[in-house]
Amino acid sequence: MVVSKISNEYKDWIKDKVDENKALCEKYPFLYPRNVFTDILPDDYDYSYTWLDEMPDGWRVAFGERMCSEIRDALARADCLRDYRIYQIKEKFGELRWYSNYETDEVGDIITKYSYISGFICIVCGKPYPNARMVNTAWISPYCKECYNGSDYDSISSKNDISNSITISGYRNGQRTERHIDIKNTWDFIVSDYNKLHGG
Repeated sequence: MVVSKISNEYKDWIKDKVDENKALCEKYPFLYPRNVFTDILPDDYDYSYTWLDEMPDGWRVAFGERMCSEIRDALARADCLRDYRIYQIKEKFGELRWYSNYETDEVGDIITKYSYISGFICIVCGKPYPNARMVNTAWISPYCKECYNGSDYDSISSKNDISNSITISGYRNGQRTERHIDIKNTWDFIVSDYNKLHGG
């Protein structure tokens, strides 16, 4: 009897996940998990997963869809939404890594912004905290105090406080360039969303 109940709950969960993923892929076509070498969507694709499932849970909850929305809008303005493909999404050195086939400056700035912000958001639950602690548990990742199981959390040195903006420097056509990326507005949205969800 219990097995049947669990099976039905699991079936309902899978159906909800499939419906959610189908809606995500329709809104953000770059989330379809195409083969990175052939650009072909598997014949048996059933919407049980998307590229966004590669993002750690805490980050996905905190800003996953917001990031996709910003990327989609930037790609649409550049008239290249149809051709944009993701190659990999992962965590590395405690921050988000999002690899794709190409980027406009605007898309690059969006990815850079969220990579920076991710280092101040718990990788497990999505709690934003402006003086993040990078915990080295054989893997360096940002954890909030509630999700970290060690007793030494308070003694772990925190990163610098989150900045209101970051600067990207580089060279283009032999000329030094600088772009300033606003962090504050996005950070404020993430904190506000978290507080609404958790009654803060």
